[in-house]
Amino acid sequence: MAPKAAKQVLPPNPPADETRTLPLAYTSFHPPPFVNAKNVSSSYLKTEAQTWVSRSHRPTKRPKTGDDGDDGDDDIDPASRRLVIHIGSEAIRLGRATDLYPTVVPHVLARQLPHPRAQPARPHATEAQLEMLRAELRSIMRQYKLRPVSNGWQSANSYNSSVEPEPVAAHNDVYHVGFVDEGDASVVVGHEALRLASLSRPSAWRLFSPWTRGMLNVTGYAAEYGDACIEALLGDVQRILTHAISSAPSKASGPADAADDAGLGIPTSEYGDYAVLLLVPDSFSRSDLRALGHVLLRYMGFSALHVQTEGLCATFGAGLSAACVVDVGATSIGISCVEEGLVLPETRVALSYGGQDMSRFFGDVLRGSSFPYTDLQEARLADAQLLQDLKERFVTLQPSQVGLNLYDFMVRLPGETARKYALRLYDEPILAGLMLFHPDVAAPPPMPRRPLTCAQPAPAEEADEPEPTAVLAAANASLGGDEAVELCASAVLDMAPTLAMLGCVSRRLSPQVAALVDMRADEASEEAPRAAPTIPQTSAMATQAAKCASAAAQAAQDGIDVVQAASVTPLDHAVFRSLLASTGTVDGSFAHGGEERLRRLANNIVCTGGAARIPGLSEALEARVSMLLAEHYAPADGAPGAPTTAPQAVVIPPPRNLDPASLAWKGLAVMAHLDAMQELWIQASDWDTLGYRALKEKSLFL
Repeated sequence: MAPKAAKQVLPPNPPADETRTLPLAYTSFHPPPFVNAKNVSSSYLKTEAQTWVSRSHRPTKRPKTGDDGDDGDDDIDPASRRLVIHIGSEAIRLGRATDLYPTVVPHVLARQLPHPRAQPARPHATEAQLEMLRAELRSIMRQYKLRPVSNGWQSANSYNSSVEPEPVAAHNDVYHVGFVDEGDASVVVGHEALRLASLSRPSAWRLFSPWTRGMLNVTGYAAEYGDACIEALLGDVQRILTHAISSAPSKASGPADAADDAGLGIPTSEYGDYAVLLLVPDSFSRSDLRALGHVLLRYMGFSALHVQTEGLCATFGAGLSAACVVDVGATSIGISCVEEGLVLPETRVALSYGGQDMSRFFGDVLRGSSFPYTDLQEARLADAQLLQDLKERFVTLQPSQVGLNLYDFMVRLPGETARKYALRLYDEPILAGLMLFHPDVAAPPPMPRRPLTCAQPAPAEEADEPEPTAVLAAANASLGGDEAVELCASAVLDMAPTLAMLGCVSRRLSPQVAALVDMRADEASEEAPRAAPTIPQTSAMATQAAKCASAAAQAAQDGIDVVQAASVTPLDHAVFRSLLASTGTVDGSFAHGGEERLRRLANNIVCTGGAARIPGLSEALEARVSMLLAEHYAPADGAPGAPTTAPQAVVIPPPRNLDPASLAWKGLAVMAHLDAMQELWIQASDWDTLGYRALKEKSLFL
């Protein structure tokens, strides 16, 4: 029997390494493989909207109620926590998105200055200019087969020179709201500032308007405060907004209470529970937009912000998908074409005159007709409000209203008995309305261009946003980039020139500049990179912006500021050039299409703004623009692609029972109820981290 095999014994294990005693757990982590070549063009994490900052703290959707419909506080409409704010030169229109009509608060502030500066004198209209307007009015009356009154102007002049004032006792002056004294206050805001007695007599008080000509009034504040103008300007904007939002709402109605201060009644401690929808002009300044964002989100403490333009909101409020919007404001007029919810950037035009310039020109016309109130002084607030009231009551553009009409008006000054004057007018109301088509007679100031003294932008480490401005500007060439220079007294107005603006000054441009803007679509892709190689050609919009920027830079070398020169264009010519620019060319050529778009926009012209209430403005603008289009697209030209019939201009009236001045506000209030707004809010945390660049991903017009 074979012997039994010996048992195999393994050698003892060596002592464990000391690293085995460390508490390391097993893991299933695998090293990532190489990036697949097909994914190199992905846009993942390449925009701020894809980061956690943009996705954090988004407003939740509207809560759903239970079967019984009673969930306590959950049934509150989120739109009631959204404030719609429309900043204008004369007034701020604001309210909750659930309100039917906005609350109107005067956008003015009165302050006592230790050493106020004298206001510069304004040139008055000459007799030659008034006679030119009368000759045009006679031509219009012959066209409508209207017969003027023989010696009508002489009869009205003779009657007005013999008028004597009639004193009115205080108990008979039922429409007088009275003047107020400043007391111990050093700053007065809103309606109370317009009733301040010190502004209607020589004193150290001055009336400030933080917003004028469609932008922050840096020039006006710099004349009084110098280098500290930005702090004073933004402080006044915050003070006026706080006053308008936190003042108690109106409780009564009537003539006596119409001038009382009324707000929304929201205390400052609850600002963090509200989001703001801000309405800005179509031709906006990026520096002003950045400053307003700082005021609303950082200084006032609102939770979120959404910015929208007036043109888009006006079409939304009017219920139109495509329209040419003409916003006739107090100190400026904005023109833009909107198609399918987007403002066409090349059609924007900003004009630097408006209703206040018409009021002052109406005063010049009345002086030439022996105005019975001989002590009229525009620098006095009471007289300036008198001219505004006379313009709203009498000015018209209807030729049938020319005649010897008898009116009366009241003159109220602090510390004096009210006086009643009789007034006979002939053609003066229409002459004042024709100022919109002949702005040179009113001598309006051009669009302010802040002097450039800081040649270089702020260093990257000192700015809120770390990226250089030149790099960020190349990302969005259509509107000048996604960065904005900090607002200062020496900053240049960063309003981008457009194709419509270049068309307004086409007669003054040199052949070299005209060659840059007359390029067709097939030439743009070849010429634009050579003209502006630093701007990426990512879209047709960027190509168009590159052409306009190159042409404006070339025109500046010839001493022509395109934005300034275009700001004094007559209203009908500006609308005509905006319509032509919708085709993508200065001359409105149809060689590459665009005829259908031009006809659709010309047939849907919408007039908004406070000065759009002038009777006959729609008919006058419609007739003048149609005549310009008929002359431009005459069949005898024989140009390639010319239409057989010229497009017709049609002005669409606003919806019934809706004030033209509140049309854009109403459109934005309706937009606040859309579910798509959930993705367009700029949170306060986003603004603190990204600043103005957050608007690029959260705004429809950038």
